[in-house]
Amino acid sequence: MKRRNFIMGISSMPILGAFSIGATKNIYKVLNDKKVDSKEQLSINQFDVISERLPKPTGNEQNRIRIGLIGHGWRGEGLLNSLGFFHPDYVNKMKTEKLYERWLPYQRRHENLFVDITGICDTFDIHSARGLDAAKNNVREDRNTPEILSKIKQYRTYKDMLNSDNIDAVIIATPDHSHGQIAIDAAKAGKHIYLEKPMCHTIETAIELKKTIGDSGVVFQIGHENRQQMSYKLGNELYQKGVLGDVSMIQTFTNRNTPFGAWIRERQFDNLGNESTINWKEFLGNAPWHNFDHKRYFNWQRYNDYGTGMIGNDFSHTYDCVNQVLGVGIPESVVAMGGHFYYNVGKDDLADVFNAVFYFPDKSLTMSYDGTLKSGIYRQTRILGSEATMEIDRAIMLYKDTYSKRYKDIAEDSDNPFYYYAPNARVDVDAVTSATSKNYFKSGYGPTYIDGKIIDATFLHLKEWVDAIRGQGKVSCGIDAGFEEAVTLCMANLSYLHKKTISWDKVNEQYSIG
Repeated sequence: MKRRNFIMGISSMPILGAFSIGATKNIYKVLNDKKVDSKEQLSINQFDVISERLPKPTGNEQNRIRIGLIGHGWRGEGLLNSLGFFHPDYVNKMKTEKLYERWLPYQRRHENLFVDITGICDTFDIHSARGLDAAKNNVREDRNTPEILSKIKQYRTYKDMLNSDNIDAVIIATPDHSHGQIAIDAAKAGKHIYLEKPMCHTIETAIELKKTIGDSGVVFQIGHENRQQMSYKLGNELYQKGVLGDVSMIQTFTNRNTPFGAWIRERQFDNLGNESTINWKEFLGNAPWHNFDHKRYFNWQRYNDYGTGMIGNDFSHTYDCVNQVLGVGIPESVVAMGGHFYYNVGKDDLADVFNAVFYFPDKSLTMSYDGTLKSGIYRQTRILGSEATMEIDRAIMLYKDTYSKRYKDIAEDSDNPFYYYAPNARVDVDAVTSATSKNYFKSGYGPTYIDGKIIDATFLHLKEWVDAIRGQGKVSCGIDAGFEEAVTLCMANLSYLHKKTISWDKVNEQYSIG
């Protein structure tokens, strides 16, 4: 039974262990017969992260945190959902589709963080109005009294929100080009910050933000929720304990194959998005001036003035996962190529086919990224070691190297995994059905399995930030990790734009072209 058939056979079967496969036997019987003690197989006495427990609650009525959301688009609303705030239309959808009885207990399984959404700011009036409705509908606790609801305010500009005494912290989920400046202004205003990826649109802004956060003392978290995924924590432990041997190469991928996945999204708002409902000047921020263009507004990810393309939207997640497992940091140099061949929505200048190679001589390895918006085939990240290769997303599969000394006594050939880990987690609690959503969850951006419970990873990441604001624990994806991410992805985009190698001077924190 070759690798493809094997993966198809075990895709829904959570196992922690190692096994061999017979070509003609029933796969489930073989798995049960051949499963052995994984610790013995890997020569590891204990898996530390698997025994990890949920952090204890830190909130109460006396230390509630007032949060303002800047940017209530698709991701902004998702972050509100993870905190327990849902638009009434979504709740009604759960009831209509007869999912409510499963969905509500899953939501209330999550800890009450004792936070209030007291401000919503978006450059599109329709998004702001929807955000206000969601902020008033907390499904995890009953706080829908007139006194509480009267404190929820819509802000025309983010600076108005930062000047408010009714805001302790902000979540920033705006277009990429505005991330850095809003975060800088928020830090200077003394507001704690949860910033969606990518951290910055340019290296220069990343350098300024790093200094500002260091001077401010605010709690800062980048929204890479995969920091909470148990598979990546275990992947790091396996690497640290020598399971892979010498890692020489990392292969990363992201694929999409729909117009929506290619960020062509304005048509759903044709009748609503115009100069009277969109604050165009606020949207542009520090970007070059351009007359109002609803395509630029709704398809901003496709324009270099505002977006970071496949590298910033897709690879940034994957890079942070790899950085979590291996601690690669910033590459010494990057070379990239690609083009926008398929989706012509105007003067878009970001690629829909992209390839990049990242060079880490201090780690004795290279990392590649291949991405396309014209193929939806899912591919896992592969970490190639001298003893074993790891495929990792929400699950982990290890393949022994043909010439491995450590695993020479293991019977499996290199075509079949000898170790498989997957949490016993299902994703149907939120009615995930689309192919795009399933790939999203495969990549790890959904629930994780911890302390015997299925918990939303984004909730855990937000909780970690909220707990740190209260002085308990620390964030796992702070300014240093964000800086490494921002510089790395910006180097790739600069290489693509200039058609030259981009190099990084880590001592002086400067990049050079060519």
